[in-house]
Amino acid sequence: MRLAFTICTLSHLALAKTMADSLVKYNPDYRVVIGLFDKINDRDVSSVSAHTIVEINEQQVPDFHNLFNRYTVFELSCLAKPFMASWLFKTYPDVEKLLYFDADIRLFGDVAPIEKDLDHHSIVITPHVVTPITGEGTPHLRSFLNAGLYNGGFFALRRSEETTRFLAWWEDRVWHEGYFNFAEGMNCDQLWLNYVPLFYANSLVSSHLGYNLAYWNMHERKVSQKNGGFWVNDTFPLVFFHFSGYRLSSPDNLSVHQDRFSFNARPDVKPLFDIYQKELTANNDAHFKSLPNAYHKPSYFYQKNKALRRVLINGCRRLLRLLDA
Repeated sequence: MRLAFTICTLSHLALAKTMADSLVKYNPDYRVVIGLFDKINDRDVSSVSAHTIVEINEQQVPDFHNLFNRYTVFELSCLAKPFMASWLFKTYPDVEKLLYFDADIRLFGDVAPIEKDLDHHSIVITPHVVTPITGEGTPHLRSFLNAGLYNGGFFALRRSEETTRFLAWWEDRVWHEGYFNFAEGMNCDQLWLNYVPLFYANSLVSSHLGYNLAYWNMHERKVSQKNGGFWVNDTFPLVFFHFSGYRLSSPDNLSVHQDRFSFNARPDVKPLFDIYQKELTANNDAHFKSLPNAYHKPSYFYQKNKALRRVLINGCRRLLRLLDA
C-alpha cells in the first residue's frame, strides 16, 4: 500500500481534500488519511468520503485531553504529526513508505522522486531556502532562524529502526516543548527538525527544487510550463506547491505572510494559484472555514494563559504605582 497523510481541523477540510485529490490524481494508487484535530459530530463531511478521515484522540496522542491545558489547537495540530505517523505505521504494517503533506499543499506531479529518495534514506525533509535572500522585505533569512531551517509541512519516512527512533524522539520533544513562542526559540514541531541531519545519519535534506515551492523560496525558483506540466528553473518537475498564507478572501495576495512578491511581478506562478483557487472554491472552502473547532473552548486554554495574564496584571499594577508616586 502507498500511503500519505495530513492533519487539519474541519475549517481546513476543503484544503485537505484539495491536497488529497491532487495527490491521487497524479498517483492513483495512493491512499490518503486525513487526521482530524476536531470532532465531526453531526457535521456533513460526505464530500471528502473518497479519503479516510480519522479523528485524532488518545489512540494516537498520549494524555490527549490533558494536553489542552498546555497547548492551543494550532500547537496540538502540529504536535500530532509524529504521533500520527507512528500510529499509521502500526495500523498499516504493510506500509513501507509514508508521506506527510500539510493541508495547504497541492500536488502537481508524480511523487516517484520522493519514493526514490526513500529507497536510500529513512527520513526526507526540505529546507526553506537553499540560496540567500537579500534586500528588504519579508521573509528574510532571520525568519528561518526563528521558524526553523526546514519546513515541517512536508516530510517522508521509510519504515526502519532509525525512523522509529526519530519519531519517538520527535514525539518526546513536542509533547514536552511543542508550543509556539519565538522569544523562547520555540516553533511547535518545526524548529526541532533542525537537529535531524545531526542526529539521524540516514536522513536527507533534499535539494530537489520541485519539492515544497512556496513564498519563502520564490526568490530562487521560477516556474515554467512544458511537456504538459510545470517545471522549476526549467530543470526540476514541480512535484508540489505549498500555498501557505493564501486566502480565497484575498485572492490577489499570494500569501499573507510575505511582502516581496506579487502576481504582477511573478506571473509565472499565477497559473498555479488559478488552479488552486478554482479547486478550493469547488471544494466548498467558504463553508468549511465557517465551522468552529469542537475543542475551541475558553476553558481549555485558561490554564495556559493564566500565568501570562498574572504577569501582565502585576506589571500594570506596578506601572500605576510608579505613575502615582
